[in-house]
Amino acid sequence: MKAAFSKLKNTPDIAGDEPVLKSLMSLAAPAILSGFFIMGFELVDMFWVGRLGARPVAALSAATFFIWLLRALADTVATGAIALVSRRTGEGGGSRLTHTVAHALTAAVLFTLLTWLAAVPLLSRIFDWIPLEKAIAGLAKQYAGIFLAGLLFVYLMTTAERIIRGMGDTKSPMRIIGFTLLLNAVLDPLFIFILRMGLAGAAYATLLSHIIGCLCMMWQVFLMCPEAKKRPVTFNFDFLRCEFLPIVRIGGPMALSGVGFAVIYLFLSGIISHFGSAPLAAVGIGHRIEALPFFLTLGFSMAVSAWVGQNLGAGKAERADAGVRLSLILVSSALIVISIAFFFFAEGIFRIFIRDDAVIRHGVQYLRAIAVFEVFLGFEVVLEGAFAGAGDTKPPLWIAFPLTFLRIPLSYYLGIHLGWGVQAVWWMISVTTFLKGSMMWIWFRRGKWKEKKV
Repeated sequence: MKAAFSKLKNTPDIAGDEPVLKSLMSLAAPAILSGFFIMGFELVDMFWVGRLGARPVAALSAATFFIWLLRALADTVATGAIALVSRRTGEGGGSRLTHTVAHALTAAVLFTLLTWLAAVPLLSRIFDWIPLEKAIAGLAKQYAGIFLAGLLFVYLMTTAERIIRGMGDTKSPMRIIGFTLLLNAVLDPLFIFILRMGLAGAAYATLLSHIIGCLCMMWQVFLMCPEAKKRPVTFNFDFLRCEFLPIVRIGGPMALSGVGFAVIYLFLSGIISHFGSAPLAAVGIGHRIEALPFFLTLGFSMAVSAWVGQNLGAGKAERADAGVRLSLILVSSALIVISIAFFFFAEGIFRIFIRDDAVIRHGVQYLRAIAVFEVFLGFEVVLEGAFAGAGDTKPPLWIAFPLTFLRIPLSYYLGIHLGWGVQAVWWMISVTTFLKGSMMWIWFRRGKWKEKKV
C-alpha cells in the first residue's frame, strides 16, 4: 500500500534532505495558486453583484460574515485532518494513514449535521439582530440560506482538500479549485442576469460550483488512498471517543478563533451600518480586494501546515522551523509591495468593482488604513498554518480571538461615542492586525509547538 501511495501522489519528499527553499516552494507554489483561485471566487461574485447596485453589495457583505462563520466551523474537522494526515504521512503512511483519512471524512459528515442543527434556527434571527435596512437584511438572509442548504458539500470539500494537502499533494487541489472558479465565473452572469435571479443567482452559482468541486476532491482522495473508501466506519460511542473527539480537539481552537472572527464581524457590520449602507458596501468590496494578500498568505499557510506536520512526523523539528521562517520572509516581501499599491492606487482599484462615489470614498479610506499594517497579516495567517500542522491550535484562539473582539468596543467607542466616524473602525481593524501578527510571532519563537504530540 505504501508503494502504491507514493506512486499515486507523485510529490517531493518535503521531510527529506532537499534544500529548504526548493522543497518548500514545490509545496507552496500550487497552494498559492489555489489561494488565488479562491480569491477569484470572491472577486467574481463581487464584480457581478456590484453591477446590481449598492444595496445588493451591502447585503452580500453582511451575508459573507455569516458564511465566514460556517466556513470557520469547517476548520474544526479540516484542521484536525491535516494535522493528523500530514503526521501519519511523515511517519510513512500505511494503515494508520488509511484509518485517519476514512474517519476524517466521516467526521466531516457528522459535524455538518451538528452545524445544521445550530445554524438553521440561527439564520432566521441573526440578520434581525443587526441594525440593517429591512431590504438589505432580507437579501442577506436569502443568500446565506442558499449557501447553508449545500453545507455538506462545502465541509466535505474543505476536509478532502486538507487531506490531499496533508499527504503532500498541493497540485490536485489547485487544479480542482481552478476548475470550480471557471465554472463559477460562467454561472454567475448566467444566473444573475440572463435568468434574472439577482443576488440569489450568485448564491446558486457558488453552491453548484462547490458541489462539483466536492465530488472532484473526494475522487482525488480515494485515488490517492483507495483503501479509505473500503474501510467500514460505524457511528458509535467508540467512534465519537476515539476518532471524532480527537479530530475536534485539534481543530476546535482554530475553528473557534475563526467563528469568533465571523461573529465579531457580524456585530461590527452593525456598527459600520450606523454610518449608512455605503461604508458597509465599501468594507464588503474591500475584503474582496484584500483577498489578494490574504490568499497569498493562505497559500503559504496551507503549505506550511503540511510542511510542519510531515517534518515533525519525521523527527525534523529544526527543518520545520526553517521552512516557516523562510515562508514569513517571502510573504512579508510580497505584502510590502501590495501595501504600497493599496495605499497609492486605492481609488483606481475600487472603481473596478463599483461606480458609486460614496462607496468608493469610504473604500479608499479603508484600503489606506489597512495597508499600513498589512504585512502583519502574513505573520498571523502563516503562523496559524504552522501551529495547525503541529497540532498546537490553541495560540490562534488565545491570541487572535481577544484582539479581534476588541474591534467591537473600540470601534463603537471611538467611531460612535466620540464621533470619529467610520474611519475609526478601519483603523481599529488595522491596529489589531498588527497586534495579532506580533504576538503570534512571539509565541512561535517560544518553540513549544515543536514538542506537540498528536
